[in-house]
Amino acid sequence: MISPVIVPTFLRGWPAEILFCLCALAGAETAFAAEDYKLRFPMAGNLGGEIGAALNEPGWYGSTAITAAKIDKVVGSDGKPLVTFETKTITTNPTTGALLPTAVNYTSQVTMDLRQTQTQASLVMGYLTEPHYAGGRLIATFTLPYMLRQERDVRLTGPVPTATGLSPYVNGVVQSNLNSSYEAGLAARGSDASGVVQGWGDAEIAGSWVYRDADMLLVTGLTLALPTGKYSPSGSTPNIGFGNFYTLRTGLAVSYNATPDWRLGAKVSLGFNTRNRDTDVRSGNFGGVDLAALYRTSFGSVGPHLLYVQQYQPDSIDKYGKFYDTSAGALFTALIKPLDASINVSYMKTITAANALSGSFLRVRVSKAF
Repeated sequence: MISPVIVPTFLRGWPAEILFCLCALAGAETAFAAEDYKLRFPMAGNLGGEIGAALNEPGWYGSTAITAAKIDKVVGSDGKPLVTFETKTITTNPTTGALLPTAVNYTSQVTMDLRQTQTQASLVMGYLTEPHYAGGRLIATFTLPYMLRQERDVRLTGPVPTATGLSPYVNGVVQSNLNSSYEAGLAARGSDASGVVQGWGDAEIAGSWVYRDADMLLVTGLTLALPTGKYSPSGSTPNIGFGNFYTLRTGLAVSYNATPDWRLGAKVSLGFNTRNRDTDVRSGNFGGVDLAALYRTSFGSVGPHLLYVQQYQPDSIDKYGKFYDTSAGALFTALIKPLDASINVSYMKTITAANALSGSFLRVRVSKAF
């Protein structure tokens, strides 16, 4: 799970207008089901602070965002800290390497305790066309994320398994080895999965069609995520990128003035993954729904934000189950008049999840038209 990559667009115009750009965000957080319990979907949400600003004038737009994420656990299908079971068959003496007269089996039960913090910077450039097409305008954006620091601590614990086989003597040989080395092996595996990394994340290019009138904004488009991020298929170190595959996200967003003071918005998204060329695994496709609102005040606009995302298709090799997440948070946006720029602050926290990382995200973004 952790840092989302934002594709924002500040925009001149009324401070409480909305831009719900389909290319709005791209997740860059680390996890393990799907691709390591994560999806190429912005877990801080798609709507963001754009609910408080509107894309109004043609030309170039730029944005810089800092996203801090704190992951406190990885959960399994039951929503509780992840527990995995694995059955192994031993055919050689674990001490001497000699062939055993009979095979020995054992089933391990391992609980994963994962903690992760990370800080990511994202640079976004966008261009809004002057001509109108079918009553709306076109916008193209490019997002380039950089992980300033990602620190992961993984601890694996579990009872020493019991060896079972036809020969009590052979069972004893294997059991003795398990008693003396099993817990140390878990500690070593946890240490291998831990570490501190930095580097480039997965870049995104996007194109959208934007239609607006006095009270409503409609946006539809496509976002293509590229496998540019730092990534190791062996998983020997924490990954920044999601893997050697592409993700196409499409969606439809709408916002409108419900009252003179309240602006409401919603977005539905679908994501389609290609096969990872390094692992030959294709992450299951997914869908997401965002709901948000902003209330106008004298100092800016503030309001709640809800997010739901789930795989509707399992991974091609389904080891864990489908990814699912429901999160809630808040948004704040305002204009910085001396700089003719906007500032957007958003906070999102996982409420319930399955086969996913669980944590919180704080994002601060400053955007400006050139």
